[in-house]
Amino acid sequence: MDELEILKKDWKKKEHSYNQITEKEIYGMLHKRSSSIVKWIFMISVGEFLLYILASLLLKNNESIVKFNSMDKYHVLIILEIISYAILAFFMVKFYLNYKKINANQSVKSLIKNILNTRKTVQTYIKIIIIYSTFTAIIMPIIQFNYDPVFIKMYNNVVKSGHETLFIILSMLFTIIFLGVFILLMWLFYKLIYGILLKRLYGNYEELKKLEI
Repeated sequence: MDELEILKKDWKKKEHSYNQITEKEIYGMLHKRSSSIVKWIFMISVGEFLLYILASLLLKNNESIVKFNSMDKYHVLIILEIISYAILAFFMVKFYLNYKKINANQSVKSLIKNILNTRKTVQTYIKIIIIYSTFTAIIMPIIQFNYDPVFIKMYNNVVKSGHETLFIILSMLFTIIFLGVFILLMWLFYKLIYGILLKRLYGNYEELKKLEI
């Protein structure tokens, strides 16, 4: 049983004249716990940003990446990389600002508002990351299919054999299945990382609503 639960039980046992004191104690515990959760959200986002930079550096000379860059006439990979950095940096700053707001002394009403804003920011971040990753997963194979000599040769052989329609149907089916699995795994990944923290943050919100009443 954590400290907050002990305080809540003591609050119920004490006389009405002491309610105001214990209410402040419970608010202080909720404030502290909310600040800690949002701090973890910020730290995880920083970790994501650093891991992305590290992965980019490690894969820079990867044979597949080098080959793709040689086909990428419009520098799509560089543009996508810049966009990804911008998304991560933007939300990292947002998470930090949310932490600073919640960490500051404020009324119950303001804390409730900031908790809701933090949850909304995290949910928006997850949606944007999934949409961006899905778009990247679509655009990169398209570039490879149109500019990779191996893929072009394979497609020309399919056309000559008269199985073009079947090839297109199977390719679309494979793409849909791949994207479905990819989106599901992405959603589960971020649900695991941020879901527990958001659930605890929402629990704090529910307790604060009771104090406000």
